[in-house]
Amino acid sequence: MLKPLSFILLFVYLAYGNESCDRKEMEDTICSLCGQRKGNHLTGSGKQVAFYASMSSNVQIKTFSKYKIFVYDRVETNIGNGYDAKSGKFIAPESGVYVIHTTTVAFDRSYSIIEIVQNGVIRDVGLADAYNHSDRASSSTLTILNLKKGDVVNTRVGSSYGGHYLESNTWARMSFSGFKLM
Repeated sequence: MLKPLSFILLFVYLAYGNESCDRKEMEDTICSLCGQRKGNHLTGSGKQVAFYASMSSNVQIKTFSKYKIFVYDRVETNIGNGYDAKSGKFIAPESGVYVIHTTTVAFDRSYSIIEIVQNGVIRDVGLADAYNHSDRASSSTLTILNLKKGDVVNTRVGSSYGGHYLESNTWARMSFSGFKLM
């Protein structure tokens, strides 16, 4: 019967054919991958950072002003305590590469540009546009940012918006989330 490591080595050998690779080299590669999986290599300090917040209700567009920061008041995850539900801002608790995600839903002849901002600089833009129809339209962004400890990331209303409301309820949810990749 093959031991787990022997099985992995056999799999690597079969998967990659007859490439020259000795057992020691394969074991070192596997050990390196295991270390990365545990977070030793990718996160540096090993601290996990992740957040997920959403709007608890629909957002009336008549309450908007240009560049108003969206405040996501329902916080479901806040590992590392980087997200502030009072200000709507994520403050990086440590330096690293972060993945930031937003989802915005316009409904019933409404639309809005959504900006993802790092320290006052626009890094990504989305447009939820249901302006010409009475249905939903959603916008999602996925932005990879290299943040330093203390950098601030938030979402805000862009230069153009109109209609009735952005939707956040049982059927669709406006959200802001992120995690430290490495």
